[in-house]
Amino acid sequence: MGKTTRPCETVVGNREVERERGRPRGTNMVECPPARIQCGGRQLSLLFHSVRRPALSTEEGAADDMTAPASASASDPRQVVLISAGASHSVALLSDNAVCSWGRGEDGQLGHGDAEDRHLPTLLSALNSQGIVSVTCGADHTTAYSEPELQVYSWGWGDFGRLGHGNSSDVFTPQSIKALQGLKIKQIACGDSHCLAVTVDGQVQSWGRNQNGQLGLGTTEDSLVPQRIQAFQGIAVKMVAAGAEHTAAVTEDGELYGWGWGRYGNLGLGDRNDRLVPEKVSAIEEQKMVLVACGWRHTIAASASGSLYTFGWSKYGQLGHGDFEDHLIPHQLEALKDSCISQISGGWRHTMALTSDGRLYGWGWNKFGQVGVGDNVDHCSPVEVKFPDEQKVVQISCGWRHTLAFTERRNVFSWGRGTSGQLGHGDIFDRNIPKMIEVLSADGSGCKELASSKVDLTGKVWISPSERYAIVPDETVTSVAANPIRGNGNDANVPEGDVKRIRL
Repeated sequence: MGKTTRPCETVVGNREVERERGRPRGTNMVECPPARIQCGGRQLSLLFHSVRRPALSTEEGAADDMTAPASASASDPRQVVLISAGASHSVALLSDNAVCSWGRGEDGQLGHGDAEDRHLPTLLSALNSQGIVSVTCGADHTTAYSEPELQVYSWGWGDFGRLGHGNSSDVFTPQSIKALQGLKIKQIACGDSHCLAVTVDGQVQSWGRNQNGQLGLGTTEDSLVPQRIQAFQGIAVKMVAAGAEHTAAVTEDGELYGWGWGRYGNLGLGDRNDRLVPEKVSAIEEQKMVLVACGWRHTIAASASGSLYTFGWSKYGQLGHGDFEDHLIPHQLEALKDSCISQISGGWRHTMALTSDGRLYGWGWNKFGQVGVGDNVDHCSPVEVKFPDEQKVVQISCGWRHTLAFTERRNVFSWGRGTSGQLGHGDIFDRNIPKMIEVLSADGSGCKELASSKVDLTGKVWISPSERYAIVPDETVTSVAANPIRGNGNDANVPEGDVKRIRL
């Protein structure tokens, strides 16, 4: 059989550079409870893409934070209630607590028991009876939470302990994180190589890679299992967000915190220094923050009044201030000052914001059309994304180079990079405007024609790095220009000199 290659990590100038497969290191998968934003005299209870409750009752008020953005009764036809985008894969939660996934599967991030890509959404049979109520994509891994079992599951690429299983093995079907068993989780956030979970009482657990302190534990040692962030003792955290190597949090009192890698000012603390423990952002103390999202190396936050703030890296205009200048502290986005922002999401180098009246805006890097405005030009200011029949959007999720949206008509749209099938249209074409995913949308086949994987939780699923890879020293990666129309599996963003790993 022929061998397939992929890079791993090496040391470049005393700094580790993580393996690239024609794509960047960080991603933002913002998963958070509803925020209550005051817009025009109306208080909006807003939900962001993890949380949930398709058809489950609850015993306590805090569980309202789990209500899905498009709840459905048990008698309704199966439909999507939640979407999440990873580096090159996508996941959806359905109203009967089923999970489907599609896109790149090389690291097991789809959970179907193999390393195959899926170009169409496919039901993940291993979780059929687990009562899943939330799903969250990391870069090349995925998590899900079972409320009946009080159990978090994870699968996919396992390096640096990002799966929380106590090792660095890749996992190809969902496996429980034993250290979180029994905890009532209200939110999970996954970045490139680290994850965090917020409990209903506002405590935070973190695990995975920690070379810049992004776990908030006061060290730079990776953690193979979840550990509680002691710095938040006595502070109730509302939600967290994870970037490539930095993390942000909003407390129930509306305070914003940042920690981890801060070279571009993405912590909002006025300098370019790393932080090993959470530190409060003082520049916006007069504003109560209710939302936060992380891109690769930029951060987005929204206040209780619906104002939007961005800071950090802006080489591609991802901050949206009309220029390409980095900002070391939060700056309000003037272009959307008259809009009430209800949801935010950050990709590798692009940003999306949803208003309370269902209008979606995008800006930043747009090489593959991930901003969704009909061109492939970078935008340093917000541009409105148009949908067929002027459908209003109720949920968004940015992957690295693609974007997902869910509308009030219960239709799922995708656009951007499609080289691994992550757009869910049955092909590998890039698209620069939203296209409806037929098999998931009410105006399509309405989840009635979904294929299903045939695996359970009992098969062989653990593959250690030593079993799966051999190191090939001194091998460089040749950048290949991406076709703006059709995906070809290569992007011109791989650092020269990266080492490759060959799958055995």
